Amino acid sequence: MNFILQNARWLAATALLYFCSSFGQTFFISLFAGEIREAFNLSHGDWGFIYSGGTLASAIAMLCFGGYVDKYKISLNIKIVVISLSLICLAMTFVKQVWILPFIIFGLRFFGQGMLIHIPAVAIGKWYGKNKGKALSLSIMGFSIGEAILPVIFVSLFILIGWRNSWLVGTIILFITLPIIINLLSNERIPNSSQENIIDQVGMGSKHWKRKEVLKHWVFWSVIIPFLIPPIFSTAFFFNMVHLTEIKNWSLITFTSLFPFYTGMSILTTLISGWILDKFGVEKILPFYLLPMALGLLVFSYSDTYMTAAIGFSFLGMTQGLAMMIGGTFWPVYYGTKNLGSVRSLSTSCMVFGTAIGPAVVGKLLDFSINYNLILLGMSFLAIIASVSLWFIMLKAPALLPNKKN
Repeated sequence: MNFILQNARWLAATALLYFCSSFGQTFFISLFAGEIREAFNLSHGDWGFIYSGGTLASAIAMLCFGGYVDKYKISLNIKIVVISLSLICLAMTFVKQVWILPFIIFGLRFFGQGMLIHIPAVAIGKWYGKNKGKALSLSIMGFSIGEAILPVIFVSLFILIGWRNSWLVGTIILFITLPIIINLLSNERIPNSSQENIIDQVGMGSKHWKRKEVLKHWVFWSVIIPFLIPPIFSTAFFFNMVHLTEIKNWSLITFTSLFPFYTGMSILTTLISGWILDKFGVEKILPFYLLPMALGLLVFSYSDTYMTAAIGFSFLGMTQGLAMMIGGTFWPVYYGTKNLGSVRSLSTSCMVFGTAIGPAVVGKLLDFSINYNLILLGMSFLAIIASVSLWFIMLKAPALLPNKKN
């Protein structure tokens, strides 16, 4: 409790940033999938291609601009990103031509899913030492709250005021939230190196790694593909949730009302894993974090009731909570904090790239009349394989850390 009270303003600011990222996340954009496809006369594959193209472009942009978090003040980065995202939401209200849609998707994904996840994670990695897991778990609550409340609110809104006007509400929320965040960060946090071991925040080989060095090291290439499993599969799942409700004969508003099961388990897992990460290290949890997702996808492939859907959501929420914690702690632990923005932008870019793959591939499979339940089953199997690979990687990689050497 003392930690929360002493760091309330910074934790609140980063939590709000995670919350604001919701407007660029698949779970939010996919709520409008049916209306967007109808408005622009798009097939599943067409919509998936547009979404994946915009997302892929945002992944490339993350490589170019992710390192700016190291060069400029956090508050300046936040102003640019949040204002840009709010204007993109406003553009969605008025878009009429289909050729403009990929540019809007690019903006939503780059500023929302990319930068508004990247900025708070880098800030926490720089601000906190031994307590970074605890700080991250509390900040991610903002994202979890967005997942819990925004789907039900906005599904109800576009029934009342239409899907286009609902995006205008998103613009208003962002404009209201921005000055609150800036006020909270009026005094940017200065780490206490004696209490938080900031001075010891070097990575493997007792050094701060540069991006070029990371790209040449086997650990990065070994973990990055398993790391892509959650963004690829969760994006594909939420992107096609309207189709899922159709084949299961579920009501969309009832289905979205089950999101709190997903969010609640995500929050619980995030809080527990934050304590575990600080106490035992990221290598202890990494090999197992994909298994709940495998179970969740398996449940959805066979389920046809709301009760089993709630169970599936709970399993998916466990991996979501674990994935965000692992993504925020692995990179500073293994590669140091000095160049964290530049290094982590590699991860964020790959993550965004992963979210581009899912909708395109699954959309085309659906166009080819592949049963969606079979697709979910295949995803479950691949998640298990990735989990096994992480177990082998973590047998060797932790020995490279300074505090693991004898």
